[in-house]
Amino acid sequence: MLKRLINLFGSLAVAAADRIGRLIGRLLNRVPRPTCVVLAYHAVQDSQRQQFASQMDELVRRAIPVRADIASLSDQKGARYAAVTFDDGLHNVVLNALPELEKRHIPSVLFIVTEVLGGHPEWEYFGGDDPSKELAMSAQTLKKLPSDLVVIGSHSMTHPVLPSLHRQQMLDELAGSRAKLEKLLNREVKLFSFPYGAFDERVIAVCKEVGYERVFTALPVTAFSQAHEFVTGRVGVNPTDWPIEFRLKLAGAYRWLPYAYLVKRRILSALRGQRIPQVTLKPEQKRVA
Repeated sequence: MLKRLINLFGSLAVAAADRIGRLIGRLLNRVPRPTCVVLAYHAVQDSQRQQFASQMDELVRRAIPVRADIASLSDQKGARYAAVTFDDGLHNVVLNALPELEKRHIPSVLFIVTEVLGGHPEWEYFGGDDPSKELAMSAQTLKKLPSDLVVIGSHSMTHPVLPSLHRQQMLDELAGSRAKLEKLLNREVKLFSFPYGAFDERVIAVCKEVGYERVFTALPVTAFSQAHEFVTGRVGVNPTDWPIEFRLKLAGAYRWLPYAYLVKRRILSALRGQRIPQVTLKPEQKRVA
């Protein structure tokens, strides 16, 4: 709870600074650039459906929904865009989230773990809800999803920590999942999201090698800042987020968190008399544990 409150108040400060910046920009006749945030969900339980629906109402009030596979944002002055994604391919998303998205004509991306289709996730989890209690959607359900509103991406074959794998294992996870989905759906699969948000330069290179056109991280930075960008950040969202949390995430105000993480690392390293490698917060080069 304390960490959640710290993140909230830090994001309130960022939102306030953004508002002041927009006011100054208007006074100086500067044309504001369009922005986009990609939201990353996992589960939407039966009991959370109404909360999720309220979040989607908030999304359409405050942003323009877009597909996460768009090449770039339009140049509409000061427009705010948002894309919706779901990791793991859980059946409760089909039952509770997709109908609410369809009502509002909001597109989404489902990132699928191919070897768990129709079964229960058995991968390791690091806190939070135990995924083994959930049911993944079946292959038949996946095939029936409306392709005009639902884009399918890969989330690997077995949900491993990719940077820990040898090259051949990584190729199997990345290329194998894509090939299986394309055969099942009879269409191209161009998007990938990193299990656990874990990636490094080596993982990104293999993603490019096997043919993905865009990959998604767990860094809550704004998306599509460059045309045809390959590595795109996302902000983690839960249907149980407080309304103010969701509004701030939708506004991109949680983008300060990677910087705070880097500062924390540097302080701890200094206290321990250690040096940390020079890193950048660009998603292409940032390592996530």
